[in-house]
Amino acid sequence: MKPIAHIRTDLPQKFGIPRNSFLAPHLQGRIVFEPEFALNSAVAGLDGFSHAWLLWEFENGTPGGTAQDIAADAATDDKSGTNTKWSPTVRPPRLGGSERMGVFATRSPFRPNPIGLTCVKIDHVELTDDGPIIHVLGADLRDGTPIFDIKPYIPFADCHPDATGGFIDEAPWHELDVDFPETLQAHIEGDKLEGLVEVLRQDPRRAGSKHDPSRVYHLAFAAYDIAFTVDGDALHVVGVASA
Repeated sequence: MKPIAHIRTDLPQKFGIPRNSFLAPHLQGRIVFEPEFALNSAVAGLDGFSHAWLLWEFENGTPGGTAQDIAADAATDDKSGTNTKWSPTVRPPRLGGSERMGVFATRSPFRPNPIGLTCVKIDHVELTDDGPIIHVLGADLRDGTPIFDIKPYIPFADCHPDATGGFIDEAPWHELDVDFPETLQAHIEGDKLEGLVEVLRQDPRRAGSKHDPSRVYHLAFAAYDIAFTVDGDALHVVGVASA
């Protein structure tokens, strides 16, 4: 397989990427097609759907494509592209990172094959002389992520109201209270602010780790460097700078 497109988002690093797209419904994304597939006719009718499924690839075989992934790449079979040292169990953040579940009972990105699945909301489809650009919301993907396929979300077939959520149903999602002073909010473009707050509310820090309330964390978001601390259930934004 080869990518048909790449997505542009406000998240250039692994740190801060939402664990599910519905948790940050205002995150913006633009799907830009590769030249071979940049045909306006290829998306005819897509604007009639409210949502779409994206099939995509984690960069470097694991999410983020950062230095920590270089070591992971060393354990990858160059011919198959699969991780030869994948673990059959993982620690889901939903369980605080302290309990193990089977990898196939989770949405963990650390899998035998680096394939991701996301349902995004279609904001609008832009037709240009260079091909279509699909503008989406709820884009929980790193900037530049390769897209393998796009399929419309079909409510009568894809929605199962009687579905059960396994251990997820027993571990309600917990969010932080975000303290974001208006003087710092003023530095953020208006259409970016809501998505940024949604990302911060989810607590970007690694689940299960011990955290110092005085430690200052940095989140790369769009063209900004967001500095924050976390004390208990409260996240405090302490600085906004141009990245």
